[in-house]
Amino acid sequence: MEVNLESLIKDLATRAGSLIRSKANDIGYRQIMKRGATDVSRRIDLEAEDVIIRGVEEEGLRAVIITEERGVVKVGDGDPEHAFVVDPLDGSLNFVLGIPFYSVSIAAGKYSGILRFGDLTDGVIYYVAKDAIYYGGSGGVDFKGDDLGDLSEDIDRPVVSLYLEPDANEGLLKGLRAVYDRFGRFKIRSLGAASLEMVMASMGRFLAFMDLRNRLRIFDIAGAYVVARAMKVSTYTLSGGELGSELVSGDRRFSVVVSRNAEFVRGFLESLGVR
Repeated sequence: MEVNLESLIKDLATRAGSLIRSKANDIGYRQIMKRGATDVSRRIDLEAEDVIIRGVEEEGLRAVIITEERGVVKVGDGDPEHAFVVDPLDGSLNFVLGIPFYSVSIAAGKYSGILRFGDLTDGVIYYVAKDAIYYGGSGGVDFKGDDLGDLSEDIDRPVVSLYLEPDANEGLLKGLRAVYDRFGRFKIRSLGAASLEMVMASMGRFLAFMDLRNRLRIFDIAGAYVVARAMKVSTYTLSGGELGSELVSGDRRFSVVVSRNAEFVRGFLESLGVR
């Protein structure tokens, strides 16, 4: 069945985002419903995910929906034709804390049994609090609701979105020091919503997004990866390879680096001895 994936995932993301926005002050939606080894599922996560799953069902598609909260959900009869990777609320702790920086992330593509990041053709990140949508994929790039424009004249030093564990190995720390000295002693932020931060790095607002904890899952990064790729920005793993060749699997964890500045990425990976 033919479907306009761009239109569909934009609609699904905004519908889920509308629910999230409407429940921002309802303490019942902060409730933890399920605990995992490293994550929890809250009522808001589950209900936002339901909105997306129902939306795919209503389209009459045969699809697999790889979800953060429920695993792999099969929709429709027969062999799946499409795949969706869904994070219904990236930044759920921010939601609980009342910090308005969280998003809905959806990536989609044709499904043929084995799915790699490079097979995902359309991605959308919906910045809930701003009612801003960032789309990239087969329809090009389309951003709406973001009116900040070029911030280059308003930022005194480059900003890197950085996630790093306190017990990080010495090689990573040396690599960071090398690029810190080389690229203007940048400021560091970690804002709690990887998909949005990857988009900001792809737009050039951040010098880079770097999550070096080997904890990112496909749900965290799939949508933003497709948006970045549509902007001609590569997403690299710490092995030095681009994310596109990696298998899409809910069991995998990643460390990734995203930057419009190819020299920055090259300098960091070379400092690790992988490029």
